[in-house]
Amino acid sequence: MPDDVAALTWDALGLAKAAIEGAGEITGRIKQDRKAVRDALANVKDFQGITGKMTFTEDGDPIKCAVIVKISDKGEYEFYKSICPE
Repeated sequence: MPDDVAALTWDALGLAKAAIEGAGEITGRIKQDRKAVRDALANVKDFQGITGKMTFTEDGDPIKCAVIVKISDKGEYEFYKSICPE
């Protein structure tokens, strides 16, 4: 069964895909292409991933809900609640 790390990895790949698609035409000039992809990633707004919707600040920090888990009586992780920024 996929876990939280798998979900975050899926979202990271989705963000990378969105950035590459948003970068426009890839020229083959590595320095220019890297900047275009980085700039496109910085401009991602309201990306809907498996772990929720996220946007990035000017400093590159994600704004998204935090998921809180608890340990059950069986010693397993369980979803407790999600806290989202306002």
